[in-house]
Parts: sequence; C-alpha cells; structure tokens
Amino acid sequence: MSNVLRKQLTVDENRTIHLVLPPEMGNEVEIIVFPKPSKLADKQESLAMAKMMDDSGFAKNILNSTEEDCWNDL
Repeated sequence: MSNVLRKQLTVDENRTIHLVLPPEMGNEVEIIVFPKPSKLADKQESLAMAKMMDDSGFAKNILNSTEEDCWNDL
C-alpha cells in the first residue's frame, strides 16, 4: 500500500460525500468509512483502556515485581 489518502469530510444535504482522488491512486480503490470520533468518545476509550490494563493486573504483577525493581535504581 504505497498511497494512502485520509480525509475528514462532511456530508452534503443528500448525505453524500465527494472525494477527488489523485491519479497515482489508480482506478480501483477500497473505501472504509468511520464516523469521526468525538473528543468525549476518545476520552472514554482512553479511560476504558486504562481500566482494562489495571484490571489485568499488569501493573501489580509485572511493574511491582522484584525483577523489574532494578530499573528504579537507574
């Protein structure tokens, strides 16, 4: 995948988007459409990821292990 085009577009009154492709992308492309995430959604996802890591015990079991404690002396 040598060429990638990323655009944030707004639909028109007919719920249509218009996209002009550069010639180097060729005549056949694959289109994937994602809704633009809100800042609230980004924050909620970050909090969910932090909770998932905390629930996994990674911080307690790995970062607090005596083997990893050697990094605190640096």
